[in-house]
Parts: sequence; C-alpha cells; structure tokens
Amino acid sequence: MNRQRKTLVDRLEQSGKEYLAYLAQLSAEEVNAMPSPTEWSIHKVAAHMRDCETYAFLRRVERVLAEEQPAFQNFDQDEYWKSNGYSPAEPLKNIIADFRRDRRKLVRALRAAPDDAWKNWGKHSAYGKVSLDWLVMHCYHHTLEHVAQMGYAREKE
Repeated sequence: MNRQRKTLVDRLEQSGKEYLAYLAQLSAEEVNAMPSPTEWSIHKVAAHMRDCETYAFLRRVERVLAEEQPAFQNFDQDEYWKSNGYSPAEPLKNIIADFRRDRRKLVRALRAAPDDAWKNWGKHSAYGKVSLDWLVMHCYHHTLEHVAQMGYAREKE
C-alpha cells in the first residue's frame, strides 16, 4: 500500500475511534434528545452510522476486493428502516459494538488489500464509477459529517 493510501486508511481508522470517543462522553439524555421534530436524535444518528458501516461501506469494499467491477445499489436508510425497523430502545452499547466491529473489519481488509485491488472499481447506482480510494474517502467524510451533526445536536440542547 502506498503512503497516500496508508494515510487515508489511518485517517479512516482514527475517525472511527474519535466518533466512538465522542459517543462515550454523552449522557443518556443527550443521546436520546430530539433536537427538533425533523432532526434525528444522536441515538438515531448512531444507528444510521452502524447501518451504513455494515450495509454500505464494508460490503462495498469487500465486493471491490473480491469481484471485478461489482455493481452497487444506493443504500437508502429510510427503506432499510421500513423493512428492518429502527428502535429507539435498542441499547446504544449494541449499536457501538456493531459499528466498532465493522469499522475494524473494514480497516483490516483495506490494510490487507494487495496493490492491484486498489485499481478495481465498482458501479454505483447514484455515483457511477467509484474506486476503492473513493469508497474509503466517502466513508471517512461520512464519519466526520455525522460527528459534526451530533455536535450540533448536542449544542442545540
């Protein structure tokens, strides 16, 4: 893995740790508070982060590593929750454990990926041709975006 990709994977790993550290400092009241009727609670953001990690980012990276130019459908959180349900009663510790497990799997897979795997790409239904580099960067930015969202929700209280 070249230095640029190693740095990107390191940042992805670190962003996951920072996200989890942020969640750990929140009270139950902060986690479950509704910032407004149209905004998600921090609990719901955490469930979304877990679901995206599991059903979008990890699966897509695994497929790019295993298949030649796989096709991906867009991950629609609302559709996923219609089928599988979102439960505000789900313990945050379970959501955190699932996210941690899948972020570790993702980072391990990326660190073990041979250089030629980084040349492969997938076909995303919304974004078009996406490289492994793009997927990792997208996951990294997604993490940062939702850490900021949680911080904003916390400040509104």
